[in-house]
Amino acid sequence: MTRIRSNFFKLAGRLTKSMTVLACLATLYTFPVTANAGSLTGTYILSPARLDTGFSVRVIGRGPVTGKFRNVSGKMTLNEKQPHRSRVVVTVDLSSVQTNNDKVTGFLKSSAMFNVAKYPKAVFQSTRVRITGKDTAEVEGVLTMRGQQKRTKLSVKMLGAKSNGHVDFEVNGGFFRSLYGMDAGLPIYADKVNLQIRGTGKRG
Repeated sequence: MTRIRSNFFKLAGRLTKSMTVLACLATLYTFPVTANAGSLTGTYILSPARLDTGFSVRVIGRGPVTGKFRNVSGKMTLNEKQPHRSRVVVTVDLSSVQTNNDKVTGFLKSSAMFNVAKYPKAVFQSTRVRITGKDTAEVEGVLTMRGQQKRTKLSVKMLGAKSNGHVDFEVNGGFFRSLYGMDAGLPIYADKVNLQIRGTGKRG
């Protein structure tokens, strides 16, 4: 059971991570772009094939645990001239969670953790974007999971914008799982889930 809980955090991190991806894209419109990229204003689609999401959770006396979500999708509307009008929404299919252990994966889907039977989806929606550098930003938003809505903050870095309507980005951040009622394994397994996401948004 301890091992299962350990891997859970791994997946949990990934979840938030997946949601975070959309948030980071919402900030891209304010960043400098390559010479032929043109305006970033418009609607962009995020698909599972273009998102690499992951997370890690510190474990006392052991190395961190990690995991992934295979089905994450969303849409973002960017407004380059009026950033505050930009919006992003990301949906995560919690049943797509994956680890290197079938028992752990099953545990994460159970009522003790994600409870996918009752709460099959997790949703992230951005609420505020603050530019922190020429290619970085801080994105605030609300993550809804297990019937709970909590605010989270992410750091976004623009990796590149292309003339074919694609934008690449990287997101780092985290959330406290206990806020969503997922407190199994504390304090052996850390409460904070660290997230890292790399992905590409495609103009829709």
